[in-house]
Amino acid sequence: MNKKVAAITFLLLLATAVTLAAGAGCGGAGKTAATTTTEAAQQSPQPPKASVASVANDPQAYDGKSITTEGNYAVGYCSACFLLKDGVSALRVEVSETVTLPPESKLGSRMKVSGRIYVVKGSPNLVASKLEYE
Repeated sequence: MNKKVAAITFLLLLATAVTLAAGAGCGGAGKTAATTTTEAAQQSPQPPKASVASVANDPQAYDGKSITTEGNYAVGYCSACFLLKDGVSALRVEVSETVTLPPESKLGSRMKVSGRIYVVKGSPNLVASKLEYE
C-alpha cells in the first residue's frame, strides 16, 4: 500500500509541476539572468521573509518584490526551474547565473531561497538570487 501511495503522491506532484510550468513557462517570461544578477546586487543582503503559503495565496501582493522564503526542494521540472514546497503550498523557483538547479540528491532537502517574485497568469514565480541548504 505504501508504494501505491508514494506513486500517487509522485504523480500528483509531477502533475502540479507540469501545470505550473505550462502556465508560467520556463525562462522568466522575458526576464534575463543578467537582470536578476544586477537587481540582486542592488538589493539588501537579506530580503524580508515571506512564507511559501503567503506568496501562493496572494501573489499580487508580492509581485516585483524581493523576498526570502523557506521550503523543501520538491521536484526539478525543467533545466532552469524547480518546485519549492512547504506543506500543501508550492512556489515555482527559477535559477539564474548566481543560483544553479539543485542536484537530484537534494530532493526533499530544506532550503532557504532569496530572490524577486513576478506573477504570470496569476501564478507566482521566484527568480532566485541566493539559495542555502539547511
